[in-house]
Formats: sequence, structure tokens, C-alpha cells
Amino acid sequence: MIAMRLNQVQSLLHFLSLLSVLGTLTMVGAAQSGDLAITHVTIINPGLAKPQLDMTILTHGRGIAAVRRTKILKIPASARVIDGTGKFVIPGLWDMHIHFRDANRDLKMDIANGVLGIRNMGGVAEEVFPLRDAIAAGQQMGPKIVACGPIVDGPDSWSNPQFTVSVKTADEARSTVRSLKEQGADFIKVYDGLSREAYYAIADETKKLGLPFAGHLPSAISVREASNAGQRTLEHGVALAGGSTIEDEYIKRRMDQSAFQEALRSQNFSLIPAKIARDDTAMLDHFSQERADETYRLLAKNNTFITPTLVTQRALTFIDDLNKKPDPRMQYVSAEELSWWKPENGMLTKYRTPEYIVMRKREYAKMLEEVHRAQTLGVRLLAGTDITIPYTYPGFSLHDELALFVEAGLTPMQALETATTNPARLLGLSKTWGRVESGYTANFVLLNADPLADLSNSEKIDSVVVNGELLNRTRLNQLLDEAKLPAAGSSSQ
Repeated sequence: MIAMRLNQVQSLLHFLSLLSVLGTLTMVGAAQSGDLAITHVTIINPGLAKPQLDMTILTHGRGIAAVRRTKILKIPASARVIDGTGKFVIPGLWDMHIHFRDANRDLKMDIANGVLGIRNMGGVAEEVFPLRDAIAAGQQMGPKIVACGPIVDGPDSWSNPQFTVSVKTADEARSTVRSLKEQGADFIKVYDGLSREAYYAIADETKKLGLPFAGHLPSAISVREASNAGQRTLEHGVALAGGSTIEDEYIKRRMDQSAFQEALRSQNFSLIPAKIARDDTAMLDHFSQERADETYRLLAKNNTFITPTLVTQRALTFIDDLNKKPDPRMQYVSAEELSWWKPENGMLTKYRTPEYIVMRKREYAKMLEEVHRAQTLGVRLLAGTDITIPYTYPGFSLHDELALFVEAGLTPMQALETATTNPARLLGLSKTWGRVESGYTANFVLLNADPLADLSNSEKIDSVVVNGELLNRTRLNQLLDEAKLPAAGSSSQ
């Protein structure tokens, strides 16, 4: 729950302006269009009991035409044949919570890391929707994009005004939902500051229009209320407040904005993390596993998914440690951005109090425990990174998120489900995404080692197939080189 509270401050610097994103993402060196046959591979379809050995995948155009045992599949003479002996194939991965730093560069990094689907959780409609549509039409290469466009929040929002619509009344909320649908939103994202009246109006209007809504847990709404209202996903954390016996009191504390107002008046911004530390420590002190389990069962019953964004929670909890560690991925981050990532510079970190730091570490440890608990009780989890947060990297951080799921107690197969079959199920794409099977889209990743033996092998990418186009390791490296910044940060600070 801390992550949800913190977003009031976090959003001040959470989003960077989207740059022009309709420049062509040229794919020089991609396989020519036509049939492609990849032979002698092991296919891992997350959710199925056993990998399929010695298989051949035949693609035609943007889809998978056939998947059969190599010895029985007849390959067309016109097909390009790739020997996949020793390779493991998984469906294309999804990052279910991203924002763009620089869309053109971000998408290259996504593809190079096998991330072939993304859910954009807030952006300028005039930029994000045309990019989504251009990729869908095959006018440029990129991961499939599902996007909400602007965020819907209450008045005095802390979110970026470039892509936030503030509503006060139920009528304004309904009108905004209709407007965003007309603009092309795939879903509506709700945010922290919505009133109960506006929130329930959004829930009702989206239901009438057949449009999903997802996002943050508004401060005025309980976890169970959000699930019962039909909110499809809860972002950040694992809804710990839903397990607290003082959730009603906690909601009242979250609604109290006096500390924020005083911080703005006095410019003493440490008042904000000090209040969050008090409130959330009390919430954790009254955590009941029995109550939490009841909440998880309700979420599972209502088909409410959770996107914990563990990689972001870890970054904001242990930012002092991350700041001291060299990371070669910093070459994709500008020196200016790296500067505000530093704890002493970032708005999210420089005003922390000792009590706040202690509380965040306690909350993160509890979060890791509860991720596995929620999954065991039937809650479907989604892999998401919340790219633009310090120490997150497009594409790369999705693999970090999967590793954190395993650290939390999920098996490698269950972790892979959070980035393949679960996203497909949420998005209504289960018949075309999340599997390497005949009739599905030709979006999959060839690995050099078995990810079920060691999930870090998901990073050992040999090649990627994007809508039937094969990108080999040389081309993937070229994409990464193109994504580097001339004046990027070094791997040490």
C-alpha cells in the first residue's frame, strides 16, 4: 500500500515527456517475409505440465501455421529453415506496467529483451495511440501496445498534467470515460485522488461501454470495494491494506491531506514521508493473515489481477544500495536522468526520514511473503516494471521482475505465466497470445538455455520472432546499440 500512497509524491517526477515516437523503428537484417521453420526446439508453454521436446514451429506471415514433432511435420520447400537444436522457445513476454521515457529507444530495448507486448499505463493520447496503431497495422516494428492514454484522477492531482484528466463529479467522470473511449483508449486507468462518487461513476460507465478499468487503489476506496466494483488490476504491491484490521482507519488517514498541504506551505517535504511512515507502520502492525487470505480469495473470485511491480518496490526501498553498484545498463540512461536517480537528488528519496526507510524495508519484506501467498490462493499476478522509476530499464527490468517472483516463492514456470498467459487472459487475447501453438501470433523467443532449470536463462536470448520476422542475435545487439545514448551514464557513478 505504501507504493500507492507514495505515488502522490512519486508522480511529480514519475513521467518524462514523450518524444516524437512515430519515427520508423527500422529492422534492417530481419528475416524476409515468408514461411519460417524452426526445427528441433523445446517449446515451453507456461501453464502446461511439461515442455514439448524436438518440435518444429512453422510460421506463415504474422502467425504460427503449425507446431508438430519435427519428425512428422512436412516443411514447405519455400520456407527458411533454422536449426533450433539445443534451443528453448517461450512465448513473447509482456511488461504489464510501463511508461515511455523515449518510446523509440524503449521499444528497441523491449524487443531485444524478448518483451513483445506492453501495457502503457499513462501517456499522451496523441502520441501513444498512433504508435500503437502503426505497430498493429504493420507499418513499423515493435511490441504490441495496449494503452489507456491519460490517467483519470481527482482534483489537485500529483500526476503529470500532460496526461492526466482531473474530475470532481460523477458527471465529469462519466464524460471523461466516454471521451477517452472515443479517442481510442483500450482501458481506463484510475488514480489515487478520485472521490468515491467519481470512482463508482467510472466503474459504472466503463461497464456500460464494455471498457475495462484498472490502475491504482484510490485513497478513498478499500481493496475489497475496488475488486467488487470490477477494477481489473491493482497496481503496485499486493494490497496489504486489505489484510489490515484497521483498513477503515487507514483509509481515513490516507484521505487526510494536511501533511501534504503543510509540506507545500512550509517547503518541509520530509513531513510527507514522515506521515506515510506513521500511517503505514500502523497498517502493518495490524496485519491479519486471516483477513488477508479472505481478501485474496475475493480477488481470485472476482478475477482481479495484481501487478506488484516488485522491481520498482525494490528500487525505491534499496535505492542507497543500488546507487553504489555499477550497472552496465546505465549506458541506456542519460547523465541528466542518472543525476536525479541519486538518493540525494530525487524527489522520491531525498526527503526520506529514518522511520520511513525502516518502514519501507519492513513493507517490502512483507510484500515478498504475500506475493506467493496471494498466488497460492488463486490471485493471478502480472509482471510489470513501472519503467521511468529510478533503476528500471526497458526490457531488461522485466527479467528482474521475473527473478523477484522466483525469490518470492513462485516456480520459474509460474513466474513465466505472469508475463505470458496471465497478460493474455487479462487482455482477452488467450486465443492469439501467450502460447506457441498453431493459430497464435508468431511472437516468441528462442533461448540458449532452459529457463525452467534457472529462470535467469530467460535473458540468454538467441533470437526473437516478432510477427513472423526473425531477429537474430546480431540484429538484437544492433537494436541495443541504437538505444544507447551518446552522453549516457557510465556503469559506475
